[in-house]
Amino acid sequence: MEDEAIISLYFERSESAIAETDKKYGGLCRSVADRILGSRQDSEECVQDAYLGVWNAIPPSRPNDLRAFVLRITRNISLSRLRKKLAKKRGADLEVSLEELGAVLPDKSISPDAEDSRIADAINEFLGGLDSCSRAVFMRKYWFFDSVEEIAKRFGFSEPKVKSSLFRTREKLRKFLEERGIRI
Repeated sequence: MEDEAIISLYFERSESAIAETDKKYGGLCRSVADRILGSRQDSEECVQDAYLGVWNAIPPSRPNDLRAFVLRITRNISLSRLRKKLAKKRGADLEVSLEELGAVLPDKSISPDAEDSRIADAINEFLGGLDSCSRAVFMRKYWFFDSVEEIAKRFGFSEPKVKSSLFRTREKLRKFLEERGIRI
């Protein structure tokens, strides 16, 4: 089913909207949640919570990209759950990813006036300007939370090459944001 038809089901308040969303994007949502949480049970709960979040958001929202909308909600719920359990085992790789990215994003305590939408627009512009390979590596690490080893295998690179690419891209992002007046 096409995204527009699924969105229409949400506007009609049809329960089949959730089933169609799950059919189309459930596997991807579970994969994102599982990478963050490392627990199939927790991932499944987050995905179900994400569907409730989508149900509550549409209407009034009418997302232009349903896939990105559903994945963003899933990711945010999963990250929230992870923060609550941070003292537990999962994620040396995830914690490192979040710390690395946090080093180039605005700190709300330093820059409380930084608007999330302005930052998101700037990051989207930055990502749009990257070559497809650098963008894919960056997204696999910081959106899907793949390990450096997984990224290297996926793209046929050495691990040092992946680490170097990520470092250079983070530095470019930091400079890009600063040039747009977003204080780090």
